[in-house]
Amino acid sequence: MSLEAGRFGSLDAPGDLHLVADACVIGAGAGGAAAALSLAEAGLRVVVLDAGRHWKPSEFQAATPFALRHLYHKRGVESAVGNVLMPIAQGRGVGGSTLINSAICFRPPADVVGKWRGLGFDPGGVLEERGERVWKSIGASVNPPEVQKENNLIFKKGVDALGLGGGFMPRSAPGCVGCGVCQLGCPTGGKLSVDRSLLTLAESAGVVAVHAGCRAVQADTRGDAMVAVRGERLHPETGAVIGTFRVEADRFVVSGGTFGTPRFLLSNGLADGKHCGEHLRAHPGLGVLAAFDHPIRPWEGVTQGYYVDRLEEGYLLETYTVTPDQYFLNLPLDLGAASLGVMADLAQRASSGVLACGHDSEGQVSRLGTTFSLGDPDRERLIRGLWDLCRVFFAAGAKDVIVPVVGAPRITPNMDISEALPLSIPPLDLSVYTSHIMGTCRLGAGPETSVVNPQGRVWGWNNLHVADASIFPGALGVNPQVTIMAVGLLVGEACARG
Repeated sequence: MSLEAGRFGSLDAPGDLHLVADACVIGAGAGGAAAALSLAEAGLRVVVLDAGRHWKPSEFQAATPFALRHLYHKRGVESAVGNVLMPIAQGRGVGGSTLINSAICFRPPADVVGKWRGLGFDPGGVLEERGERVWKSIGASVNPPEVQKENNLIFKKGVDALGLGGGFMPRSAPGCVGCGVCQLGCPTGGKLSVDRSLLTLAESAGVVAVHAGCRAVQADTRGDAMVAVRGERLHPETGAVIGTFRVEADRFVVSGGTFGTPRFLLSNGLADGKHCGEHLRAHPGLGVLAAFDHPIRPWEGVTQGYYVDRLEEGYLLETYTVTPDQYFLNLPLDLGAASLGVMADLAQRASSGVLACGHDSEGQVSRLGTTFSLGDPDRERLIRGLWDLCRVFFAAGAKDVIVPVVGAPRITPNMDISEALPLSIPPLDLSVYTSHIMGTCRLGAGPETSVVNPQGRVWGWNNLHVADASIFPGALGVNPQVTIMAVGLLVGEACARG
């Protein structure tokens, strides 16, 4: 049966949909797009499904309510609870979280990948090669200083003054103009999210059909094989169910993300709860605001452009910017004069954050919710990172720094920072956030310790693979999009081989 290639929305042919392909990829984020590329290059007819919709850059609106409604999973309110309350940002749509991330690119860390190889992953040693392919395909490069703007440049000034050895971060946004709204969807097309890079490459083979507005619900199985996936077709604006679909295929790749993949596997009995949904890893983060005597206008420029590698200490320092309304929503201050005073002076404040490696923190994803426990080593890393952030900003001339710690004073240059922010600060007093989640379907050497084998195939099934960050055996330690895509290419190749 022929397969019509191209991109399709749920309104293109209303009603029920029945497709037959060689391979079906469930989820069109970083991992799914990469897997689809490998499958297409192997000559297979591929159907890619995503519950979200297709987007053109011109359709994005620089407004937080619009983005939360259209581009964020659960409208941005998914959080993990435990000894911290940690909001977790995830993208929704063809392109997944690459639609809303800051496009930061790090190569797979050699020490982490070495540990994965100890589990049998990537026996051919080609992950780095796949990573370089990704690097070129998504246009990873350093943006010029004129689009970095003052939020990044003032942090660089402090880093240089302290001799910390920072650098501008490569980003998959070669056409960035510094408009500062990456998290709301790139309206200029300057960012090469995977729907505009890897998925486009996959489609060039002429054998890929990408169907948006298709929420996978039910897996049909026969023996030790998955034979079809069924689900609901959703209206792109209202989310109302307007039809059903069924896709039959010889091979399946689940790429629903660190939350979506284990929930799909568990709800369909494709994996048990011993490890599926367990071992959630993340990079916990904290952000600060520093006051200066000159205009910063932190909502302008590359959203995350400069960093300091403190990985030997277990964390990274990374600048960040958000829109003014999001600064207000995330202020660690009481409502009233304190918070309104900061907003009145926001144009003269700069922001940056610390990202802990996450190797000592863990959580769980179930069909009902998410838990997360910030480990003591990661807690201390975050606090030490706050010390560094304060020192950098003071070296750049800051007057004070607002830290995301309950009850903490504004830090000023004359204070003993370690005394004002002691290592004993409890987890619940830290306003932790993350957008990097991993590990809930981790790969391993056997089903007694993992959900998928070293090639990404789900234990017990001969044609079902997973290609997203959920198969990471542990926290990566750096921004993960390049590694997710490289792993997706490898899983797609393994799936194509059968």
